[in-house]
Amino acid sequence: MVGVLLALLAAAVYGAGDFVGGLAARRISVLFIVGVGQVAGLAALLLLALLRPAPAVHRADVLWGAASGISTAIGITLLYQALATGRMSVAAPVTALSALSLPVLFAYAGGDWPGWMPTAGIALAAVAVALISREEDRAGVAAGSARRALGLSIAAGLAIGVFYVTMGRTDPASGLWPLVAARGVSTALFALAALATLPRWRRAAVPGGILWQWAVLSGLFDSAANALYLLASREGNLAVVATLTSLYPASTVFLASLALGERLRPAQVAGLGLATAAVVMIVLGR
Repeated sequence: MVGVLLALLAAAVYGAGDFVGGLAARRISVLFIVGVGQVAGLAALLLLALLRPAPAVHRADVLWGAASGISTAIGITLLYQALATGRMSVAAPVTALSALSLPVLFAYAGGDWPGWMPTAGIALAAVAVALISREEDRAGVAAGSARRALGLSIAAGLAIGVFYVTMGRTDPASGLWPLVAARGVSTALFALAALATLPRWRRAAVPGGILWQWAVLSGLFDSAANALYLLASREGNLAVVATLTSLYPASTVFLASLALGERLRPAQVAGLGLATAAVVMIVLGR
């Protein structure tokens, strides 16, 4: 039950972070938003790791963390670009559905069977995410841009799915240090990318204070959600935890509706209802 609660909380925080990051990415380069967020998140994770006991940190845990950092860097960049290119209420759910496929297949292939009712709940959750993603493109978005956003969302989801799987392979005794390794690698990658594009940055206008705040906030949200997911993956079945975490589009869509006036279509409302039912089935089946 603890794993379920942690996964649901991770979903809420992930959704909030994606909303803030995607909103900022509509005004400035994705590289800036993600890069600043990575640095802020690394500092926060390092502090949390020092505060949380870690009896034994093995080399394998650090290597799994490093692999997660590479996939995270790819996934978050593609996701924010998709959020900036297309509609938030489409990009976020499609990414979630794509991300969900890898850990579920991995868990079932490894014989980690959660039971019939949770399995039905997982299937229902996948349908829910698909329904939530059924939204018309926003005004002014060309067909080519919509297709590009869809491709970016799918690719982002697969990269995030790798993060779900690799983090689930770490030893609980390692505490949060695998996440520190992951964020350290991803931060280094973004630093290299920033150096490679330094001439362009010198010609660009200095970002406003609000954009710095959004970038930092998105990074803190992402790091907090990563920590919650890691703890959840150590408490429960990987397929169940990944499924519940992948419901984060509900948070993104809600915030987009509240702040941007993006109206929910009947299919999305039905999807949110199915998502609720899926969570109930998974909880009751545990």
